[in-house]
Amino acid sequence: MENIKEKIKTLPSLPGVYIFKDIHEQILYIGKAKNIKKRVSSHFAKPKEFGFDFISLISDIETFECQNEKEALLLESELIKKLQPKYNIEWKDDKNYFFVGVTKEIFPRIFITHQKDNINTFIGPFVKGTELKSFLKNLRKILPYRSCRNLPKKPCLYYQLEMCSAPCINSRKKKQYQRIIQIIKALLMLYNSQDLRLECYDISNLSGTLATGSMTVFEKNKKKTKDYRMFKIKRIKGQNDVGSLKEIILRRLKHKDWKNPDLMLLDGGKGQLKAAKKIEIPVLALAKSKKRPGKIFSLFSKNFIYADQLPENIKNIFLQIRDEAHRFAISYHKKRRIKNLDIK
Repeated sequence: MENIKEKIKTLPSLPGVYIFKDIHEQILYIGKAKNIKKRVSSHFAKPKEFGFDFISLISDIETFECQNEKEALLLESELIKKLQPKYNIEWKDDKNYFFVGVTKEIFPRIFITHQKDNINTFIGPFVKGTELKSFLKNLRKILPYRSCRNLPKKPCLYYQLEMCSAPCINSRKKKQYQRIIQIIKALLMLYNSQDLRLECYDISNLSGTLATGSMTVFEKNKKKTKDYRMFKIKRIKGQNDVGSLKEIILRRLKHKDWKNPDLMLLDGGKGQLKAAKKIEIPVLALAKSKKRPGKIFSLFSKNFIYADQLPENIKNIFLQIRDEAHRFAISYHKKRRIKNLDIK
């Protein structure tokens, strides 16, 4: 056991997979971790955590480093299925992580599952089932979607709770519903740390004069400063943030050489969303809030959710890109004011 304790000291503090082996090199247990060293140490600190004590049988530890927890999860699953270690009882079948299914219907249904099929579209895998369920529940408040297996003949309770747009009676709103699903897909992929392009827009002016707009960009959850853009408001006069936002978004979309965003975020509330009413790209608005990080609005509900009701990674990205857009817009506006004073 002293041998093992010394080995633990040398383990990496990185995401990855660890394998416990006995004296005969037989695999006892395979696990994944955000921090291999910390997780392996916890096994020895709480040997009966899994309801059975195999710690005394461990003679060696093998590790595989990964880029992130998701990659570690996939490797863990693959190794467990292939090697069938004795003490990985609950992970020997396919029910080891979660996917969000989107049916291929005119009005798609959203559902959570453990197993994929060849009929529907799936986003995942997701590690934290409870967080995923909470995320989808909160999204329904601003992006009302269908979850019923078969369309009923009359609206259900979710419609009365404003958590479903009731395609069963609103069959003419096909385009609107598809836009809702488009935004949900983008948010799920962002939550799943997939490579998405997120753009945020903000307006800055002084009593309606020298109005400027900014566009900031995140890709792979990181700033892409070389794609940031500044706009001088040309057509809108006076203090009109909605009109100014509409102008810069339309001008931005005319640049076919610029990569299209997967999701647009506007600095503002429900009113600012009017600027993107006819834009087919997924759009949300993030308004400031005194007591909490911010309020998230969509075009499809009068309700809002707080930014801290989103998964931590999405909340952080939204707040960072919003702050960047605000900083960038103010910076450009100050330059215009200074230049204007110099001219006079």
